[in-house]
Amino acid sequence: MHSMLAEYHRKLAKEARLDIVRDYHVDLAQRFADEATQIPRRAATLARFHEREKQVTWELARADLREAR
Repeated sequence: MHSMLAEYHRKLAKEARLDIVRDYHVDLAQRFADEATQIPRRAATLARFHEREKQVTWELARADLREAR
């Protein structure tokens, strides 16, 4: 999605007649492109956090069972 938006704003920047409008679309295109490159990294980080959360939950449950004895 971000890549598509970046391409769209690049196209609008090429068609813009006013410098300020062109600069606006160039800036947005760059921001979307930058964001698109971050998505896989963020997804991997989120997966690691989720895995760690499951591990901690499991360890806490095990500790509770030991205390109950």
